[in-house]
Amino acid sequence: MIKYRLECSSGHEFESWFRASADFDSQSLAGEIACPFCGSIDIEKQPMAPSIVTKAAVASRSAGPAPMLSGDAKATLEALRAIKKTVFENTEDVGPRFADEARKMHFGEIEERQIRGSSTLEEARELVDDGVPFGILPALPEDLN
Repeated sequence: MIKYRLECSSGHEFESWFRASADFDSQSLAGEIACPFCGSIDIEKQPMAPSIVTKAAVASRSAGPAPMLSGDAKATLEALRAIKKTVFENTEDVGPRFADEARKMHFGEIEERQIRGSSTLEEARELVDDGVPFGILPALPEDLN
């Protein structure tokens, strides 16, 4: 796992974990990384100091209890899980056809319905340019396993 310090085009800074550096690149190109503050998908990595993991640090982490989230962090995570569950239960998964389906609905070419799916970064930018409303669900810790 690798943690990156990220910044959106609006200047909001946040951190996110990835399995490997290539995962950041592919998710960024696919428009799957969004600013948790404004939803922008124009995200760049920022410089950060490396973290060196020693055997002693690993042993002390594995011997102690799991890190605890603060009350606010737990509540936020649970709220995000509930939102994601509701979205998945009440939408049709159109997969990589998301941008095309959303655009057709927006322009009245097909009947509106609740959908979810994936798009490339370029497709997402085009949806924004066309005024098509959509949102991006953040990746949750369980999504990274």
